[in-house]
Amino acid sequence: MDYFYNFIAPLSSGLFGRMKYFLLSALLCNIFLSNSCKKYEAAPAAFFISPGAVSVAPTGTAQGTASNKITDLFLYVDGKFQGAYQTIHTMPIVTRDKEVRIDIFAGIKNNGIKGTTISWIFYDKIEFDTLVETAKTITRPITFKYNPNVTFAWLENFEGNGYSIVKSGVNGGDDSAHIKYAATSDIFEGSKSIELNLSSPLASAGIFESSIAYFLPKGNSNVYLELNYKCDVEFEVGLTDGTTRKSALTINPSFGWNKIYISLADVVNRTPAPDQQKVYFKFIKTNDNPNPHVWLDNIKLIYI
Repeated sequence: MDYFYNFIAPLSSGLFGRMKYFLLSALLCNIFLSNSCKKYEAAPAAFFISPGAVSVAPTGTAQGTASNKITDLFLYVDGKFQGAYQTIHTMPIVTRDKEVRIDIFAGIKNNGIKGTTISWIFYDKIEFDTLVETAKTITRPITFKYNPNVTFAWLENFEGNGYSIVKSGVNGGDDSAHIKYAATSDIFEGSKSIELNLSSPLASAGIFESSIAYFLPKGNSNVYLELNYKCDVEFEVGLTDGTTRKSALTINPSFGWNKIYISLADVVNRTPAPDQQKVYFKFIKTNDNPNPHVWLDNIKLIYI
């Protein structure tokens, strides 16, 4: 204040000084009012989208079932990313009183790990143009379809006769490892799921693998295994060339059915890296669980 007074005081002496003082005061007042108006400027107009049921609609049997675990929705408005919202949350759309283009991408937990949500490019985005009255909330079901560029290398939902998983004879697989159709109470969906178990007191590990090897592209970050599972023991998932196993992920016990999206990009390229590789599943007997079980359904080995 002393500095301000010392600056103004000389200007206030005499008529001319008083005019300068008045003009300077008016200027400072205008600057203050202008800044105040900017500070309290009204927020842009917005409406809200409340996601209804979030689902996946496969195109024919060649894409398997509709099972999914979409946890988030990635929202773009007029091509600009606005945020990622859990599927249970309402999404605000800033309109500025004009029609807007809305793009919504599915989000999943990469490798089932909390805090690793990614946009799932294997599903096509949902896009639409709309103009909704400000402050209104619309409820819209969200149904994704698979991207037409997705390759389904291996698809197994166990609904046919026989299944494309076998016991491995490599490094620990033995006759005490069993594979069979699950009991009715353990079926995930449809009429069949598969049960893997290890019953012999002499065996230490159960190792199972796809019955054939599949071509998987190298240098591609978008190679995944979709899987429904439940298990009373942790189990390992990875790729094998028939001799060497390369682990991709160890899955924790889940006593209810769960869904996971497993990234295989790293193990596809890890040495040895033949052109074709099998998917394997491995679990180990423990003292606390001498007869472990793993149940599987809806296996999708995919890349884009």
